[in-house]
Amino acid sequence: MANLSDVQLNILNYALLALIYLFFARVLWAVWSEVRGPRPGVNKPQTANARGGAPDATAPASRPGAPTPAAHNPGRGRRGTPSRLTVLEPKVRKGSAYPIGSEITVGRGAQCNIGVPDDTFASQLHARVQLRNGEMWLEDLGSTNGTHLNGARLTMPVQLAVGDRVQIGSTIFEAQ
Repeated sequence: MANLSDVQLNILNYALLALIYLFFARVLWAVWSEVRGPRPGVNKPQTANARGGAPDATAPASRPGAPTPAAHNPGRGRRGTPSRLTVLEPKVRKGSAYPIGSEITVGRGAQCNIGVPDDTFASQLHARVQLRNGEMWLEDLGSTNGTHLNGARLTMPVQLAVGDRVQIGSTIFEAQ
């Protein structure tokens, strides 16, 4: 009977070792997913924040004569003031539309107009879209992970146009 409990102990040791390896593999996968950058379908970062905004300090300087990143963004050709935000990702909320009105806030908090309580990468009060002088402006409200417009992290409020993509946490909206 002593041999049987030694065998059982060895099986438990190997099972524990396998679980530890699986845990570390999952942690490495999560880190790799964050480091490798945006998923396909998300626009590449711009060198300027938006419509003549200040250059992003993290973006490399563009070469003279090189096309501007805005030329590569299909949403930039459509001008106009958006009246709603439509969810593109995650798939479980895809198609949900939220009217902007004069001001909306987005975040995990209950006080936000657009709540994303299941998005752990969004802050409690993450971002605000507000109407100023007939134009919509997007502003990050000091969030931990930042607000991104067409792939570029916001450093100051920027004007929002129809077709722009706004990423708040892991939720992606399109301005329409």
